[in-house]
Amino acid sequence: MIRRALGAVVVALTMGGCATTSPALVAAPAPSFNPTDVAWLQLVVPMTENALAAARLAPDHAASAAVRSAAGSVVAPQEKLLGRLLAARDRAGLPAADVHSGHRMPGMVTAADLVSLRTGRGAEFDQRLVALLRAHAAQLVVLARGEQTSGADAQTRELAAEVGAEGTRQEQVLAKTT
Repeated sequence: MIRRALGAVVVALTMGGCATTSPALVAAPAPSFNPTDVAWLQLVVPMTENALAAARLAPDHAASAAVRSAAGSVVAPQEKLLGRLLAARDRAGLPAADVHSGHRMPGMVTAADLVSLRTGRGAEFDQRLVALLRAHAAQLVVLARGEQTSGADAQTRELAAEVGAEGTRQEQVLAKTT
């Protein structure tokens, strides 16, 4: 019990202290899911959706071939993981609503970031995109560790291991763009 509570605290702290969600949006997850599993899914799904939206802008906005290539190498693996994350969220019985919409948290590409990226081009776009994708990848690793340590659902913990490994791979790819 203490481990579960600690896990929920770790996830909340890594989310920048964001622990305010509507009770209607976290109601009755499937019995195999604990609060850490729920918090992890509710954060990592929109994080991944937004990072994908950002990376998909690179072909038309980036000046650097290296940035276009790095962003391109992020898209397919993240799409695959997103499909699995959405399936896990559905298996948990969680709503599709983004309970973190409008929150500024580490690693989250926000709606404002996406607007800025859509209007940007060239070297400034490259710098901003790489910074956002690096922060996203680093936070995926941190959050995946929290889920692996304190999550209750075995399949979700396994998925977190894959998400963490992909975050590490992305960090390495993006490091080569500077």
